Amino acid sequence: MDESFSPTIFLYGMALVLAVGKAFTLTICRTLPKPRPGLQQEMLQAWENRRLRKQAVANPVRHPRNEETADKPLKNAEAAKREPRVIVPASEQGSATQPGSNPTSEK
Repeated sequence: MDESFSPTIFLYGMALVLAVGKAFTLTICRTLPKPRPGLQQEMLQAWENRRLRKQAVANPVRHPRNEETADKPLKNAEAAKREPRVIVPASEQGSATQPGSNPTSEK
């Protein structure tokens, strides 16, 4: 067997060593904890969060209510059970929602 230096084997060996080294380096860098932001930035963010919380407590969000539903008292459960429920196809829904119309009398 000839014991001469083979540049091809050497290059493949070096490529393998570099690839394994890079894989380990990337794995280690991913598992390390991320650096925290600077103290000044952290304080500004905490102050902003505190200010927003205080503002939300001072000014509660009011959801707009429909005037019709706000003025009507809620129906009791017995009255709701007595009301007939009619399933109307989408094509007839416009005429069925008008007062005084009856979808069964149109036939």
